[in-house]
Amino acid sequence: NVTAKPPSFILVTGDLTEFGGGSGWWGKYLGLWAGISLPVYQILGNHDSTWDSCRWRLRKLHGQPYYSFDRFGCHFAGLDTATPQDPRPSIGEEQLLWLRKDLEAAGREKPVFLFFHHPLGTREFASRYDSDRLADVLRPYNIALLLVGHGHVARHQVYSGLDQTMGGSTLKPMPGIGIVSVLSSTLRVAYRPAGEQEAILGVLEKPLPAKPSYPTITIEKPAHRATAAAEVLIVEAHIVGLENIAAAEWIMDESPRGPLIRAADRYRGEIPTRGWLPGAHCLRVNLTDAAGAAHHRSSAFFFETGRPRTLWRAFMGGSSQCTPTISRGTVFVGANDGALYAFNAADGRERWRFQTGGEILAQPLVHGDTLFVASGDGNLYALAAEAAEPKPKWVFPAESALYSSPVYSDGLLLFGCNDGTFHAVDAATGLLRWQSREPTCTIESKPFVADGVVYFGAWDRHVYALNVADGSLRWKALSVGSDRNVAPRYYSPADCGPVVVEGRVAVTDRAFKLTILDAAQGTRLASYDKCAAVSRSADGKSLYCRQTDGKLAKTDWSGQTLWRADVKTGMIPAAPTEADGVVYVSSNAGLVSAVSADTGAIRWQYQATPQLYVMSSVAAADGVAYVSGMDGSLTAIDGRAR
Repeated sequence: NVTAKPPSFILVTGDLTEFGGGSGWWGKYLGLWAGISLPVYQILGNHDSTWDSCRWRLRKLHGQPYYSFDRFGCHFAGLDTATPQDPRPSIGEEQLLWLRKDLEAAGREKPVFLFFHHPLGTREFASRYDSDRLADVLRPYNIALLLVGHGHVARHQVYSGLDQTMGGSTLKPMPGIGIVSVLSSTLRVAYRPAGEQEAILGVLEKPLPAKPSYPTITIEKPAHRATAAAEVLIVEAHIVGLENIAAAEWIMDESPRGPLIRAADRYRGEIPTRGWLPGAHCLRVNLTDAAGAAHHRSSAFFFETGRPRTLWRAFMGGSSQCTPTISRGTVFVGANDGALYAFNAADGRERWRFQTGGEILAQPLVHGDTLFVASGDGNLYALAAEAAEPKPKWVFPAESALYSSPVYSDGLLLFGCNDGTFHAVDAATGLLRWQSREPTCTIESKPFVADGVVYFGAWDRHVYALNVADGSLRWKALSVGSDRNVAPRYYSPADCGPVVVEGRVAVTDRAFKLTILDAAQGTRLASYDKCAAVSRSADGKSLYCRQTDGKLAKTDWSGQTLWRADVKTGMIPAAPTEADGVVYVSSNAGLVSAVSADTGAIRWQYQATPQLYVMSSVAAADGVAYVSGMDGSLTAIDGRAR
């Protein structure tokens, strides 16, 4: 029975729209607050990012899709857990780097409230480590509360010692608003269903913390991002601020686990490394006190076995969903910090970086002496590919974010835009040659050109075929997954680009259906299940299917299986890649497999990330595979025999 003061400001923890901000949705959302004098602070949810990422719109409101402010002696920080153009949550490396600086500036004792969409601990993250590495950043500070959305209910949870409340829903099952009150040093969270005069559901009540209380746990061995190669890995952890420890253990990559034994002021353990995959691993230290409360700390490190070996590894200033491009001894790759990076392909030295105003999801394109890159800031940039420092030759401004990878044909750059327009730009001058407005929703995938026709999918359910010469429509067709009555746009053939084999278009959709269309007419010829992404073989005669059942399959256009490899894949729409007789594919959580293009035999496997998402295709040249990850890593894997 507490009377709260009038609201001071409003927090919205995501899902502001259903399909992103296009088709007037963003304006309708902003219109909901018209006439309301209170400040509104919003953050994006998966519905605001999957089909038409609203990051560029949020930048106009808050400067960045993640930001902070102070009110009433407290610090508030909003994070974006909604991955651009993907339904899966992630916590980008660029945000963690920013948050460390932001919290350090706020101070150790100021109460901190964080608000974001996906609750920590949800299984939609790539792994527990994805949630834990955010928790590890927070623990030195006075974290009062995590305010989250996504689950459509009002409830309180504790994740690794952090109080986390979910804010309910504006729709089902009980629409209403969450109220957070700090009165007389007491923090209260309650829920008021629509139509009620009072908040009738208590969610959380506790004293507002005056200082940090979580113990300091330091994993000293292996050091963060150190490299190990011994037959036994030594784990050492130092703990300050925790007495009466009843149990201590290590956990490697979620499994296996083993005990930590106290030795003086340290806890120590040994982990046999036999059978480990080379590459990245994550380690968690768990400490349980006499009262049964658990305390955690996580870290990542690397392990080497000999083959394949890590040729080099570089870290960017942001997570990366961008497929690398290799050209003339340089690897070009974009990141979600808005930068395009150029690395020496031989040793990983950074040659330069070029900063744009939005995340770079599109694969860079090199044609002749020019490098083309599309950005979420809505610009297509043309840079001198071999210049010592990147300077634009020209910049083409689109009307919305650009996530579609450009392709070159007959002097034109062909690419889609998030407002549904498809562009043909003169590669030499950057002038618009033609534009198609046939699609009505986002075009994010890479187009494919064959015989004077460009093919692409859009989030309006359709596959399109346009004449390269003038942009006129040849045909448009539904995919099998989008040919339905209930929520058809959800299942559009839009996030993995089509390919053409033997006069037939192969395209996947979000229902994980592979649709085969006649390239000339667009008529449907066949369809197959369990395919998240498709590419074509180097000889242009076969298809590679990234299947959702953990298989990589090679088929002909009729669907006849030539071979099937039992490797981890997953539902991320990143297509397999063939280079020099080897097919490369990464699992959702970064397990890279190299498979013989002739037989499907597994040649080697390598863990590229510490159980974090890899959302891009693997690039390869001369026996070296290049993989970008959501930890901001770019890894060069040398699979050549020595």
